[in-house]
Amino acid sequence: MGLLLHRASAVLTLAGDFGPRRGAAMSDLRIIENGSVAITDEGTIAWVGPADDVPGSLRRSSVVDCSGDTLMPAFVDPHTHLVWGGDRKDEMEQRISGADYEEIFAAGGGILSSVRQTRALSEDELYLQALARIARMRRAGTTTFEIKSGYGLDLETELKQLRVVRRLRDEGGFRVTATCLAAHAIPEEARGSDADRKAFIDRVVEEILPAVVREGLADSCDVFCDRGAFTPDESRRVLERALELDLELRVHANEFGHTGGALLAAELGAASADHLLALNGEERAALREAGVVATLLPGTSLVLGKPYADGRALIEDGVPVAIATDCNPGSCALENLAVVLGLACYGNRLSPAEAICAATHNAAASMGLDDQVGSIKPGRQADIIRLATSDYRDLVYHAGSPLIHSVYQAGTRIRGAHS
Repeated sequence: MGLLLHRASAVLTLAGDFGPRRGAAMSDLRIIENGSVAITDEGTIAWVGPADDVPGSLRRSSVVDCSGDTLMPAFVDPHTHLVWGGDRKDEMEQRISGADYEEIFAAGGGILSSVRQTRALSEDELYLQALARIARMRRAGTTTFEIKSGYGLDLETELKQLRVVRRLRDEGGFRVTATCLAAHAIPEEARGSDADRKAFIDRVVEEILPAVVREGLADSCDVFCDRGAFTPDESRRVLERALELDLELRVHANEFGHTGGALLAAELGAASADHLLALNGEERAALREAGVVATLLPGTSLVLGKPYADGRALIEDGVPVAIATDCNPGSCALENLAVVLGLACYGNRLSPAEAICAATHNAAASMGLDDQVGSIKPGRQADIIRLATSDYRDLVYHAGSPLIHSVYQAGTRIRGAHS
């Protein structure tokens, strides 16, 4: 019978070509006023257009009156770490009292604290904790997630985390992609000497990545190339091995300085370079020429009290931009991408239209999923948010307000009641 979301004040279709958008194209939301969206029984979009032009064959569908509201693509979150054990609320209080993230990390906290807690949990325990998080995130409007490992730093726990990601897809019914981030930090047991450090990187390259690929547990490989983590040379070794194993590349880059990560991401053709708080014109040009998506994580800047990445400069220099929550146990446990979208405007200086593109189409494109989600076009998955407002700019103007009336994933209503 199908479903017809009918007579919305506006439908933000983001219709257009495949691939990440840049410059002025990020502001073109392809809005249909007084629009309707028809959804098949299989959960794909059958038709979208003006409400008065709905084909007669689709008027037999179950009709939901969306008068006064806005329909838009559901959010896509292209950078999360949402499989972890325990919490780091004590560090939150330390930071509020003035402690610096890098100081906490150097003292054995930060990522290493989460590694200890994650190693201690069973796969089932990790799954239940992650399931609760991702369910909250979907209720807030996100239906597609990139999820990284990186709180194992050993073969057993990295595989355990990535198996949880697979279970979120297969058992939980969530749309996810998986990224192996075994090169997230040097583990405590490898910090005794340069030889121990090299031996850990050897294990990542020779043991962990091949095992992950053999089990089909990851789509991508990431590395934290920055001060206090991995050098460009170490990162190159990990990423080049990932390319040999046919994994896509994603890079934590330039969070703490001009430390080489952005240029390395451009050189190796990474799908995305993420964080980018410290970025100059040369680095922006390299990302643009390589077609790397710049994924901004403004929630992390908020939580850590750091400067915001210059999103305005990236857009003006023609670099495609995405935004993500960076949902993780320490530097940003924010789960609501709609809130982060507001931060992208106030902190990164994106316009509301650019931020919506960054959180939908461009995010999907950075994950290779823009042929499935991130826009409202015939043939796409019917992943749609219904906003209780006629003006999409209220997502920023009233950032954090409960504007999401309903969330649909593949045509199934996840949250809210039909009016």
